[in-house]
Amino acid sequence: MNLFYSKNNNYLIYKVLISFLILSQYNNTIAQEMKSIKKDSSYTIAEHPMDVYEGVYKNNKPYNGYFKKGNQELFVVDYYEEGIKKYNYSFDILQMLQEGKLDRNPQIELNKKSIYKNEKIFDGVKYHYIKDGILVEQYKGGKHTGFYVDIFAIHYYNRFSFKIEKDKLEILSLRNEEYSIKVLSKNNFISIELYKNDVIVTKSQNIDPNTIKFPVNSSIRIYKEDGVMKGVAYQDNNEIEGIHNEATEIIEIFNRLENRSANNLWDIFNTLLKDIISNKYFIDIERNITQDIIFIGDFISDQEGNIKEGIRLYENKKETYFCIFENGKMIKKENINELYGREI
Repeated sequence: MNLFYSKNNNYLIYKVLISFLILSQYNNTIAQEMKSIKKDSSYTIAEHPMDVYEGVYKNNKPYNGYFKKGNQELFVVDYYEEGIKKYNYSFDILQMLQEGKLDRNPQIELNKKSIYKNEKIFDGVKYHYIKDGILVEQYKGGKHTGFYVDIFAIHYYNRFSFKIEKDKLEILSLRNEEYSIKVLSKNNFISIELYKNDVIVTKSQNIDPNTIKFPVNSSIRIYKEDGVMKGVAYQDNNEIEGIHNEATEIIEIFNRLENRSANNLWDIFNTLLKDIISNKYFIDIERNITQDIIFIGDFISDQEGNIKEGIRLYENKKETYFCIFENGKMIKKENINELYGREI
């Protein structure tokens, strides 16, 4: 009877040991997966204040909690649940500068909340670190509403805002508040307008190169680019002077946009966004000018949209010729084939 009891006792001991080993191995596996818990008290989240924020990593990836990204001055905090990013917390640098909080408060308050759905931004903002600053995309209901760029240098700060609606892209500069750029889309044509205090300084718009009526009182250029006929009309307000000394950056943006050939407003918006994120920055972007350009017309229109002064080349099945205009009248017509066929 004692022998039977001893055997059963040993069996129970073995069973407990095996269970303990299995449990230990399981716990070690879990411990290896949950590699670290990182704690941070360098910030506070406005909607959920805590003394310390924790982030749990699983397989070296954010799994649960709060995770800070960026450097000591510029950073955001992602919030995860079971490996899925749910929210992002950030702060508006301009707001903090205006309120003087960046200098006097070492603990940054994150008062901006962004919502993610299916790992994609749905509502709020998305940050990108770029050359000399940050770019912040803005979303509402899963759709782009615009972006802004904060630029930093020694004793310099500026914000450029890009706001897009259905048929308008507006560009603003914090340091030149009286100036703005409006990119408008109408009937598949793009118009780019530079304003000072709501008055148009200069305007460029692409036009139908085959039209016989042009925008009034404009400088017109007709050309072939990569074999495609294109037309651009320019209008300047000669009463406004000195803008080149006042707003060099906003004018440079206008000049870059002027050389874009896209006819779709969203294409222009997305190209700007992509270029800046890729660290080209809009002032550093090379102008989109191809070498394969043939100028066909360079003239000025009158108040009725007719050619007033300049030169225009015409082509048809029979001939190619150019006409020279002065004071609204054609003063010379020359056949190109006959001109270049002459002996010199």
